[in-house]
Amino acid sequence: MQVRNDFIMSEPAPFSLKEGETFFATVKEKLSNDEAIITVKGQDVHVRFQGEIPKEDKVVVRIVGIKDHVLQVQAVPKAAETNGPAAGLFPAGELEKAEQILLAQGIRLSKEEKAILRRFFEKAKGTMSEKLETVQALANKKLEVAESHLQAIHEALHGDSFGETLAQLVDHLALLPSLRSSVENSLQALMGNGLQTSAEDNLQDWKENNRDFVSNGAKVFRSPAETDLMEEQEIPQKNQSAETAESQQTEWTYWNEEWMQAFPAPAKNIIVKTITEKLSQAALDFKKLQIEMNKKLENAAFLLDNGQTSARQQAKQLVEAVIRTLDRAILQGEFMLFTDMKTEKQMLQASAKLAEAKQLLIEGKQSDALKAVKEVKHLLEGLRFQPADVKVKHFVSAHPFSGEDPEAAPKQQLLPQLARILKFPLGEEVSARNTFEQFRQLGFHHEKDVFHALLSKQMAREPQNIKALLLKLSQGEFGMIAAQAEHALANMTGQQLLSKFDAGNHMQTMFYQVPVLLHDQMETVRIYLNARNDGGKLDWQNCSLYFLLDTEKYGKIGILLQALERDLTVTIKTDSEKLTEALKALTETAKENLEEIGYNVKGITFAKMNHKHEEEKTAAETRKADERNSGKGYDWKV
Repeated sequence: MQVRNDFIMSEPAPFSLKEGETFFATVKEKLSNDEAIITVKGQDVHVRFQGEIPKEDKVVVRIVGIKDHVLQVQAVPKAAETNGPAAGLFPAGELEKAEQILLAQGIRLSKEEKAILRRFFEKAKGTMSEKLETVQALANKKLEVAESHLQAIHEALHGDSFGETLAQLVDHLALLPSLRSSVENSLQALMGNGLQTSAEDNLQDWKENNRDFVSNGAKVFRSPAETDLMEEQEIPQKNQSAETAESQQTEWTYWNEEWMQAFPAPAKNIIVKTITEKLSQAALDFKKLQIEMNKKLENAAFLLDNGQTSARQQAKQLVEAVIRTLDRAILQGEFMLFTDMKTEKQMLQASAKLAEAKQLLIEGKQSDALKAVKEVKHLLEGLRFQPADVKVKHFVSAHPFSGEDPEAAPKQQLLPQLARILKFPLGEEVSARNTFEQFRQLGFHHEKDVFHALLSKQMAREPQNIKALLLKLSQGEFGMIAAQAEHALANMTGQQLLSKFDAGNHMQTMFYQVPVLLHDQMETVRIYLNARNDGGKLDWQNCSLYFLLDTEKYGKIGILLQALERDLTVTIKTDSEKLTEALKALTETAKENLEEIGYNVKGITFAKMNHKHEEEKTAAETRKADERNSGKGYDWKV
């Protein structure tokens, strides 16, 4: 997968070079008679030629293997270029180059597809090199050559960042007189106005100035002390009067808290009923899940305790089933929307420990696997469903309790929706489930959510997310808002296409742009993921994950995490000495947090972002960890 030029110059990005594949390359530096640094797909690669290095700077090379951690290549002879299978691989025209890039991935173009490709090169913005990168990305993902695919991928790779595009859309909405006041109030809350002062000081102003924003569920709550929510409570009915509800206020923990006072009495009645029912059902679901997993682990322990080799496979299947149940619960279980961070970490620990037990069974270490299974069983038995105060409030903020019109125009909905996504309530920790929900609320799972809603016949209300709102805005009246919404949609769709999962590919690459708030500005974190495909799932034990953020104050900041069989190395790239010193003080805490969820942290190091020798050193240190032999070819991270 190719990435933007500014990323290419500063940090290596993962992509696959398979044995037998042919690529265009430029000889950048000759190191010896047969070794050189060549540029492939915008990346510098150390290679060894079979035979002497060609005299020409522009060459066509075929990947033949890996030896001593060095990529082995073969120059395609000129005769083969004109007469053999590689004929036309080095044409004069850019369009022909694009066709050969697709052909190298087994994609043969029809006349209609050639016309689509030609129009793309004629009309798309950017340099020819950027357009070829877009074609290469499409080819790598084996996507159909369609105008929508090319446009979306090109926008994601070479257009404005997703955060910048959303910020421009917000600016255009702010220009509409009918929306100006609402947008200003929403922006005020979104940018954290008054968060440094106490809630008592701001409560009255908030009520007066931001009531519309609160009614859309985007209030930033102040986190009070932990409260026990597990006591049985009488549930008020929807048709009760405000007076009846007031008489029962002592029975509901949150009734007298400041944040509840921002809601009108009718909304409070609905909140009380909904939250009480949700928490009651969540507790039941959690207990049911706990019983199910412990029963399977008990059976696995029984099989392993007998010491019979024949029972190992049955025990392994039970362990795998519990891992799937745990992972599904963490990302999809509704009770995880309420539970505290400690419980989530314990469930992640249990999943990691079971993954270790599975590996031990594969290696034939039955007694060690039994010990791990018993440890997890003991851990799961001790879990209690503990709803976190701040998560209950976040749930309230994300649901339409306040009587707002669900059919309100997307123009009125966009800012409150963004506020909910970008501004977590104070005191809420960022967790695996929070991150997953943020991606879902942005709309990266929109099509999947719609599909599941249709299957479950729950399409009374369309899934609410940023992508759904952008779709409606793009179909509205012609103008700058519709055009900007289309740009944002294309960017999102491009990210989804570049992250398309290919179950037949040994390695999986993914690319995301996630908007974040930084110094009251909407910025973008670029995320690059390269992981082994393990039975249709990303293998968290063997992966590389890179975060890149371009900041005005500190410049570019990169965080590279590389895992090999759960051994994790972290490299933080920055040219800011001040930031380096500040982050060094946090390394021990970061190490503890990573080890809590199952990684063995081998080291956290700091390096300069733009110093070439540092880049090469980092690449050399991690090269061994990034080699993968799938039987289908080599995966080489440059």
